[in-house]
Amino acid sequence: MDWICIHTTTDVFLFEQLKMVLDAHNINFKERNTVSSMYNNFGSYELYINKEYREEVEKILKDVTG
Repeated sequence: MDWICIHTTTDVFLFEQLKMVLDAHNINFKERNTVSSMYNNFGSYELYINKEYREEVEKILKDVTG
């Protein structure tokens, strides 16, 4: 599978919300957390999906993020 990054954020609550939305739509995803576990003031949360679902996921996430 070819994975692409569909969203990057520093907001952990938005990140969790997006994961729940993708899960509710039965879309497989991978997550990557580069936030410092010691300081939590740098890094980001990233969501990756299979590139064949890109258009569908972009529409879904637009409804969530505005």
